Amino acid sequence: LAKLEEEREAQKRYWEEHSRDLTVEAMMLDSRAADLDKEERPEILSLLPSYEGKSVLELGAGIGRFTGELAKTAGHVLAMDFIESVIKKNESINGHYKNASFMCADVTSPDLVIEDNSIDLIFSNWLLMYLSDAEVEKLVERMVKWLKVGGHIFFRESCFHQSGDSKRKVNPTHYREPRFYTKVFKEGHAIDQSGSSSELSLLTCKCVGAYVKNKKNQNQICWLWQKVKSTEDRGFQRFLDNVQYKTSGILRYERVFGQGFVSTGGIGDYKRICGLVGS
Repeated sequence: LAKLEEEREAQKRYWEEHSRDLTVEAMMLDSRAADLDKEERPEILSLLPSYEGKSVLELGAGIGRFTGELAKTAGHVLAMDFIESVIKKNESINGHYKNASFMCADVTSPDLVIEDNSIDLIFSNWLLMYLSDAEVEKLVERMVKWLKVGGHIFFRESCFHQSGDSKRKVNPTHYREPRFYTKVFKEGHAIDQSGSSSELSLLTCKCVGAYVKNKKNQNQICWLWQKVKSTEDRGFQRFLDNVQYKTSGILRYERVFGQGFVSTGGIGDYKRICGLVGS
């Protein structure tokens, strides 16, 4: 618990420092932000599924680079950020959209309440890299529950290393390999009150073209997932992968049956069978 609190404090200090100037450059941590934004923002929006008339939850909304664009066609947008001055700036820019509401909240807080099966699109742009691995896993669990069946999650992250050229005294950002996010979201699932199981299906995973073109940077990566009903065999496969045969389970079996074996037989039977078949 202390470690998680330390993580949140570090991230909050980091963004309080970089939010003194409430500009696009400060939010994108890049001196070329204005030029990048002209290409990058339309590109990101073009990757989204249709959200016309639908409910959109924007996590880590910042000063609202995307909030206004989302509000133009969505039924309702809830924009959320954990830095109060930032979300207030967003509201001052986009508050004229009557279908938009603004909340200062930390996505990792257990006090954050979003109704299950109420959101059509969850959108985030540079959010998960400011959460610990455990916080990402927990948030994915919650997002799957918030999302309606058929709804979508879109997120974009900096992977491997930083992309912006802003100088940083301390940088608590987690520059992960893309496979971390793919694995965590692939394992995300929810069970509703009727006992029906849902999971996330990957629709898109690609580099952000504006960064490839302008900065020769292929490490800006985005994902689009859809919440779908689980098939019975997928539910059983998830049980095998995440419960019975997860790493700790395999190690436990190996202690009983021998290294490399997860069931009865072991090395003795293996050698005997190989001898019988002439291997």
